Amino acid sequence: MTSSVPSSPSQLFPNLATVITSDDVSQKGTGSYKADYINWCRTMHLLHDHAPGWQFHLAHYVDSSHVWQAPNGTAYVVGYFSGPDGQRTPDFPQAIMDNRNNAIPFDKVSARDLTDSHRRCLCTAAAAQFGLGWQLWAREEVENPHRDEKKVKSTPAIEGVAKDDQPLTTDERNMLVGLISEMKPGKREDFCKSFRFAFKLGDNAKVAPAITSRKHKVWIQENG
Repeated sequence: MTSSVPSSPSQLFPNLATVITSDDVSQKGTGSYKADYINWCRTMHLLHDHAPGWQFHLAHYVDSSHVWQAPNGTAYVVGYFSGPDGQRTPDFPQAIMDNRNNAIPFDKVSARDLTDSHRRCLCTAAAAQFGLGWQLWAREEVENPHRDEKKVKSTPAIEGVAKDDQPLTTDERNMLVGLISEMKPGKREDFCKSFRFAFKLGDNAKVAPAITSRKHKVWIQENG
């Protein structure tokens, strides 16, 4: 992907799988949306302490910018680490996403989008190549520590409608659909099949439009 020659797969990179402690971990969100993460500044500090001389880079695209274009026109960055003795980790692509984790079109990427993705790629590449904080990413792979999540506003209950049948807000629906879209393909397929069975939907029924009430939210949180 770049002109530099990647390191041999047999070459040893720093193993930082056991470096993080509870003091390094922060939390964001509340309730079922609470997530653990390591701030990118803390990630850099840990790299300086435990992998001295290793530096993070964004590879250049053909036009010498740091933003790459996917075949469908969306944007991504490519990160890698260089070592003190000329080592180089494999390329690690990272989609440039908005605050709902949707890929942003190449020609719509802002400076903020790029810098957010740089920090995010730093953290994901450190987990992939060195094992730094892998425990957190394995549990919540698409967690984005660089954007404020919208707070879900509660709405008054509708009189005469059972608690489990109370409708969800648009933000709640979007968040739940986002959680499903973030699942790995195999898991997402099994999850949707279970959802259809639980709520007596057809075998080919779309799941997203069916997520409308509190009972769906509770089921997704318990089974996601």
